[in-house]
Amino acid sequence: MRITSRIAYKNIIECGKASNQKRQIIRTLLSDKEPMSRREIASETLIELGSVSGRVNSLIKLGIVEETKMRKCSISRKLIKPVQLVEGL
Repeated sequence: MRITSRIAYKNIIECGKASNQKRQIIRTLLSDKEPMSRREIASETLIELGSVSGRVNSLIKLGIVEETKMRKCSISRKLIKPVQLVEGL
């Protein structure tokens, strides 16, 4: 991810436009180099899986997060579509 993208996400977090859970999810995705499953995000942030799913879906609709190529989840071992921050915002 480019430095300008990281700055844009940092601004989203700092200006208060994102809820606390969305901020946590964005921070987690920023800190991880690889796309993450919703379950991996839940495990990392200690936010309930249902809440993570709702917040991630909202971030997808806002164009901040996108789904990527399918892979197995490191926790559930099920085939999933991980998410990552959209580059170039």
